Amino acid sequence: MVRTVAPWQAALGDDHVLVSGFGKWGGGVYDVTRGRAEALDDLPTSGLAAGGGVVWRVLRAPGEQTGTCELLAYDDRGVRTYQRLDEVRDPHDVCWFDSAVHLSSSWDDAVWRLVAGTPELAWQGGGAPDAWHVNSLTVADGRLHVCAFGRFGRHKAWKRGERRDTGFVHDVVAGRDVLSGLAQPHTPRLAGDRWYVCESARGALTELDTAGTVRRRAPVQRFTRGLALVGRWALVGGNAHRDHDGDRAEVVVVDLDRFEVVQRLAMPCLEIYDIAVVPGALARGVAAGFGTNPARAVEQHRSGGRPHDLHPAPGHVSVRLVTPAVAGRLARMGRPLDPDEARRCEVRAQLGGRVPVGDVRTVRVEVANRSSGPLGSVLPRPVKLGARWFPLDPPGGEPALTGPVGRARPTGDAGSAEAEAEAVANPLVPLPRVLQPGQRAMVEVPLEVPDVPGAYRLRVALRQPGLGWFGVRAEAVVEVCGPRLLPGPPASVAVTGAARAPV
Repeated sequence: MVRTVAPWQAALGDDHVLVSGFGKWGGGVYDVTRGRAEALDDLPTSGLAAGGGVVWRVLRAPGEQTGTCELLAYDDRGVRTYQRLDEVRDPHDVCWFDSAVHLSSSWDDAVWRLVAGTPELAWQGGGAPDAWHVNSLTVADGRLHVCAFGRFGRHKAWKRGERRDTGFVHDVVAGRDVLSGLAQPHTPRLAGDRWYVCESARGALTELDTAGTVRRRAPVQRFTRGLALVGRWALVGGNAHRDHDGDRAEVVVVDLDRFEVVQRLAMPCLEIYDIAVVPGALARGVAAGFGTNPARAVEQHRSGGRPHDLHPAPGHVSVRLVTPAVAGRLARMGRPLDPDEARRCEVRAQLGGRVPVGDVRTVRVEVANRSSGPLGSVLPRPVKLGARWFPLDPPGGEPALTGPVGRARPTGDAGSAEAEAEAVANPLVPLPRVLQPGQRAMVEVPLEVPDVPGAYRLRVALRQPGLGWFGVRAEAVVEVCGPRLLPGPPASVAVTGAARAPV
């Protein structure tokens, strides 16, 4: 069955669309890139934004019970940082501006800037707690903007007033409103000479010019909050109707040329806060979450099948930082690699020159995963990296008939069992992290030089138990000399392997 790709999906390229949600039943972050909601986890979330090379995420408790602020940052491997910011109460949005994280706080009607991990007030309005309901942040024309429901003097007066057109978008840098007369605005976005704003109380996406004049409104027929622009399409968050018990939120696609709703994507949560378009690698990092350490994640996966008496702690104190889906996916890396996929992996390094006998050093090599699946050092079949020294006779030729160990052997190919038996193997080292398809990593590989002088073919390659050595290797001819025969620093000969498995 061929899945139809909507025009807005085609416009994404390699980017992904992430949606944050919460509500009285909880929420999480969802990937809707494929036209349906795929839950990445179940941590209720409000603000979501890419900036500074990471995705920033503000956690939120169900309902309005969020007190202290919890801020997560994700890179392409998963969670990079967790910060608890007690000064920021009832956090809503997050934004990257002027090389720093900025957060909005509805309780304080304030915008906070993180300086070396410490929140500092960048702007504040109102007087009583949550009098203005400061919420969304955005960067437009290189300046930070914030929006709010109105300038009121009492706690949550915006809930009790009959007028709903008191909202505004404020330029924090210039100190002036750029838009006004809005009905409980959220998520303002500037594209060219047009502003797009979720007028939540109207249940609409509103288009305005830079003078603040309303040009068009698209009726979403839900409390709108969350907005991302993808080419000529707008992805708008619409909350569930609170008087409909069976209702759920939706992501509504609006064609900006016709300003009409063209698609509705069902969501499993009740409320949407934010919609963010992020690079695919960062979306995978959000999905990985706390699964940045594969060994710990796999341990979580396997502990569930152990007998009760083999658990080191009772169940009521167990902690699960990784979703079962992520833990299971990482555990599958411990299975034997497909030989065809294994051939696509590659090692590159600068090798060669002369080295003294018995020397111990390291070589820095690059590992590239060109396969279609992740590559990692996961039990019971961890992928590791190591060096082997094959004696040559004559120098520069093929592996010798006689070597530093063993006796005369039949002539064989460099990859034969006979040559492998002559090889001097060095210790294997694990990969420093999981390599997703297309990713690379630098690895320090130990070299323990043979104790017998002579010419050797040095090979550095990947290995998995059961599969053996695999992939494109790095290799070079190295002369092993006595210590007194080495006049100076070893020469460097640039060689990258071109042979493919078996290596």
